[in-house]
Amino acid sequence: MNLWRRLFGSKPRVIRQRKWTEAELRAQGFRYYASRKQVTMVRRLPPEEAPKVIKTPWDTIVAQAGYYIAYQTNNPPGKPLDAYEPRPIEPRIFKETYARWREPNWKPSPTEAHLMKLGCKPYYKTVGVWAKRLTEPTYVQSLESDQPTLAPAGAWLCVGSAGEPWTVTDEWFRRRYVMPGKKPGQKPAPASAKGKTPQRA
Repeated sequence: MNLWRRLFGSKPRVIRQRKWTEAELRAQGFRYYASRKQVTMVRRLPPEEAPKVIKTPWDTIVAQAGYYIAYQTNNPPGKPLDAYEPRPIEPRIFKETYARWREPNWKPSPTEAHLMKLGCKPYYKTVGVWAKRLTEPTYVQSLESDQPTLAPAGAWLCVGSAGEPWTVTDEWFRRRYVMPGKKPGQKPAPASAKGKTPQRA
């Protein structure tokens, strides 16, 4: 932040958790994106593993005991848990926005079966998110960060159900949410594997 003050002479604006109205979000360029109905493997963080530090390309986030940790299933099976893009979800927010995956004909993929052996259970996100793609670097204070972090241009700034902000890469966002012109059941277009951000739902 000292560099920001030297360059611009003022304290940078920081996006923090607060109550947002739909009008405010729309006025600031956000729009609502539906969540893709897809399996996310989840387990609850036990006390003996807390606090859990998770590093992303531009942030360090910390999950406390009782947090839910969600894992992506796009990597092959046989790897340790942290290889599956872990991201923490605050317990109250998780219970409001996720549901158990109960499709009657569902058969776990090899990766999903592997994660189940490591203590995960299948869930899916039931709600979408308000989001916009950043056009310039922006300071964001997430629930799990000790201090604001500078998210780069091109990242997606998301606002969740409790007004909490977080940021993810374009590749990660497109895997999780339905883009304009797409139907909720459509798979996202292939994206680069670079710059993954293991953070949040």
